[in-house]
Amino acid sequence: MSDTRQELETLWAELDEYYWLRWQVIVQQEDLTEEQRKRVNELHNLLAIEIGAFKNLISEAAGIPQMAQEDVWIYAMSYSQTLPVVNSLDQVIQATSLALGKIKRDIEVGKRDAQTGELLDKSRSTRSEPPKAFIAHEGESEQLSKLRDFLDGLGVRYFIAEVEASDGRSIEGQVEWTQAKADFAICLATKGKAINKKTGKHYMGLNVADELGRARQVFRNKIILLVEEGVEIHTNTREIVYAPFTTQSMDEAFIKITRELRNWGFIQAAKP
Repeated sequence: MSDTRQELETLWAELDEYYWLRWQVIVQQEDLTEEQRKRVNELHNLLAIEIGAFKNLISEAAGIPQMAQEDVWIYAMSYSQTLPVVNSLDQVIQATSLALGKIKRDIEVGKRDAQTGELLDKSRSTRSEPPKAFIAHEGESEQLSKLRDFLDGLGVRYFIAEVEASDGRSIEGQVEWTQAKADFAICLATKGKAINKKTGKHYMGLNVADELGRARQVFRNKIILLVEEGVEIHTNTREIVYAPFTTQSMDEAFIKITRELRNWGFIQAAKP
């Protein structure tokens, strides 16, 4: 029996083939051979069924829930000879690729059912296992030590890419492997070497910025960005949950972490 990963790989390959045949007609304005026209019709019929079965799963796993309701799927499968068809197909292919990567990682670490691709019951897993955090940081520091101690106190298990055994994985592969083991991410944005000459503020370290970008693909909205006083955060990170801290105190940041973990259901409020 094939599992969801194999079925999505097949779907991606069929979408890609369909995309290039439609590109040839709509963008290149070239005529298809009789064999190619038959293949377009065959792919259209296959995809209509497969998209109906997988579009909700793709939307959820890719972190693009609005795709399940939007017209992008309808445009992608339209017989129209207009450019929106090609653009919609491109969006669908990208979403399928993101979903496939996410589902593969989740199955490997036991978060999803291999046959259906659906998320396993979180309530059952969190009763027997502690919540798990991926920590991005710029190097050993007093703030990192405080964060570790705080998470230990909360009963949160944490993973740091540089600390985990790499088993020959590349740096990029090590980060992806470590992130796949976690439920959420905490990014510790301490002062990097680069300074914004206009504001006088430091940019976050390059390592944190890179791992934050990767984390957004994996954890979506389950990211907490801890920002040291004097660090300038980029505009495209402003929608992420963040909390400030100083070299003297991380109390505000720790309060924010506790609130978000309760909100996400990873920890429960203490009973009076």
